[in-house]
Amino acid sequence: MIDLKLASLMSSKLCHDVIGPIGAVCNGIELLQDEGSEDMRGQAMSLVSESAGEASARLQFYRLAFGFAGGMGEEISLRDARTLSRDLMSYGKVKLDWADTEGGSETLPKDAVKILCNLIVVAAGALPRGGELKVTGQVLDSVWGFTYTATGPRAGLREDVTHILLHGYNHEEVTAQNVSVHYLMALCKNNNAALNIEVMDENHVAISVRSA
Repeated sequence: MIDLKLASLMSSKLCHDVIGPIGAVCNGIELLQDEGSEDMRGQAMSLVSESAGEASARLQFYRLAFGFAGGMGEEISLRDARTLSRDLMSYGKVKLDWADTEGGSETLPKDAVKILCNLIVVAAGALPRGGELKVTGQVLDSVWGFTYTATGPRAGLREDVTHILLHGYNHEEVTAQNVSVHYLMALCKNNNAALNIEVMDENHVAISVRSA
């Protein structure tokens, strides 16, 4: 029998992440349908616009980070990864600092870009109270390496996340709460990428990933 646990849990996570802004769009539309003051209508329009933007940003980022992204080809420009990552993070309390110079417009194999995008999500999770996530790195021919530095109040990784990053993908340990981290480590394993926790203290977490 084929075990679909990882696929099922990943699907559940993506639906969970998208249903919030889509639900907010529905609430905004309901407010617009009610007779009320112009101020209320203005607030409803703002809610619909922002929530629709967030839902779109999530879906486009998830298509690249978790999906096949067939229309983008076998190699993907880091410019596209940066743009989609910036759009996604613009709706949260973590500020993403990924300068255009860090990787430039170089292209990488699709799975390598998936690793970089998935690490955005994992590293941002180290900032439960918000803060800054800085991405630095470069691509030289087919060799690439990037470091993700999360800085903010009480920055830190959950114990289970730390365990997975240190020990890698383990099918038996996949849960709805950690499925995205296991997916990241499965990508690293399949592509011989080395991921390391460089720093982890009270207000600072740094994670690096390198091609073999």
